Order: sequence, then structure tokens, then C-alpha cells
Amino acid sequence: MRNIAQLLAFILSIYNMLIIIRILLMWIKLPQGEAYGVNFSELLGKIVDPYLNLFKGIGFLHRGRFDLTPLAAFMVLNILQRVFSTYAATGTITFGYVLALIFQSLWWSLGSLLLGLLCVVLAIRLYFCYRRTPNSIQYITMLDSWISWIIDPIHRVVFGGKEVSDRTLILTSLILMVLLYAGLSIGINFLTGWLIDLRF
Repeated sequence: MRNIAQLLAFILSIYNMLIIIRILLMWIKLPQGEAYGVNFSELLGKIVDPYLNLFKGIGFLHRGRFDLTPLAAFMVLNILQRVFSTYAATGTITFGYVLALIFQSLWWSLGSLLLGLLCVVLAIRLYFCYRRTPNSIQYITMLDSWISWIIDPIHRVVFGGKEVSDRTLILTSLILMVLLYAGLSIGINFLTGWLIDLRF
């Protein structure tokens, strides 16, 4: 049984690599033609697209130009691969361990990524607070449209809606997001450690 689990973990790791190659080939257009024989991208699509299409119907994974469905597909494969690898190595698997993997994967694949990107955008916006140029107004407008959903509540809660400078508001928001990121990382580590120790 452990040999089967090890084989399944290996197959899932190969399949994950095929998905990555498929996505890269969709971004990079390779030359087509008879000289290349069978179109490699189409062949790869027949192998991995049915799996990726399972996630297309999940609406909240689509936000404008952002499509997080491949990330969700990777996450599910990663969880399964780790479950099989653990079982192959130890011969046992617990429900708590599976839950720990799910929480950990959700955090590192989605939560950490999105919160980290938000911190980067806030840092770029803070840079423009100190280095304004005639061309920076369009960047500031674009960045403000992306971060207004987090800036506005912070403005209301922390500053009571009173007028404050852009620098103060953005810096405060960045500090709060970094603290939130650190707090959630520590909390997820404690939670996963506790779940792994469960005996069921």
C-alpha cells in the first residue's frame, strides 16, 4: 500500500509540472507548423485542461483579469501529493494532518500571496507619496483604485474619518498589513502544529 502511495505522489508531482508547462506555453506563443509534428501545447492541453476546467466554475477565483483557478488546482494537487508522500514514508495518516495541510496550503497559496501582494502595492504607493513626478499621477490613480477597499476602512477605523495626509494613511495601512501578515503566519503555524498533534 505504501508503494502505491509513493507511486501516486510521484505521478501527481509529474502532473503538476505538466500544468506549469501548459500555463507557460499559453503565455508564450511557440511557432506552429508541420516541422514540429504534433503540436505539443495542444497535446499537453488534452492531458491537463480537463483537470484545470474543474476549477473554472468557481466564481470567486475570477476577479477581473486575475484568474486564480490554476493556483487552486496546484493547491489541491499539492495537498494530495503530500498526503500520499507522508503515508508512503510513515505508513499512517491522520485526519488532523490532512486538515493541517489544507490550512497551511490555503494560507501559503492564497492568503500569504494576496496579503504579500497587497503589502508590495502599498509600498509602491508609499514610494509615490515621496517621489511625485508629472507622470506619477496616473500610477497613483491606478494604485489607489486597487487599494481603496483596504485604505477606506482603515481611514474610518484608525483615524475616525478625519483628514490625514496620504503618507500617513498609506504608511499606517502598510504597517497594519505587515503586522496582520506576521500575525496570521504565526497563527497558522500554531494551528497546523496543533492539528498535526491530534491523534485522529
